[in-house]
Amino acid sequence: MTAREALAQEWRDRLEDFALSEMTVQQWCDFNALPVHQYYYWRRRLANTQTDHNDHPTWMALSVVEPAPLPTTPGLTLHIAGAQIQITPGFDPALLRAVVGALATPAC
Repeated sequence: MTAREALAQEWRDRLEDFALSEMTVQQWCDFNALPVHQYYYWRRRLANTQTDHNDHPTWMALSVVEPAPLPTTPGLTLHIAGAQIQITPGFDPALLRAVVGALATPAC
């Protein structure tokens, strides 16, 4: 560890100590015989270091999976009495009978 890194770690420890102290900045600096401006300098400097570290995201490999094609189910078109009815798999036969019956009934 270089002297610079050691000093930065010392200030990280100091800032953590301050956070746990429940003192004001002035009280904590007086207690530790440190100038207030030095506290703010290191707080800002270490905050910038942490932000810079987060600016470089790590990359993660992704696999692109092609979606399965939608099933194409054949349908049926029924033309009756001038109406066009689309019939697809899963239709309700009773409903179809009722519709065809209504269309086939002569109008009054």
